[in-house]
Amino acid sequence: MSTNNKSISVPDDIKFEAALKRLETLAAKLEDENVPLDEAIGLYEEGIAYFKRCKEILEDAGRRITIIEEGVEKEL
Repeated sequence: MSTNNKSISVPDDIKFEAALKRLETLAAKLEDENVPLDEAIGLYEEGIAYFKRCKEILEDAGRRITIIEEGVEKEL
């Protein structure tokens, strides 16, 4: 059995909204019960990559907000 181990690449500079839209598109495709198994696995792998990127972007935003809040508190 042959497996495809190519890594799914998500652009580092992708905006959150674009990554989320792609993730939603992939999820919608996976809901189609007529998608062949091999294609579904590929869609799932790509979805995981976009999910991770969305999570990274949100975590970075959270860190930035924390830094801003700490700066405001020091000024008060």
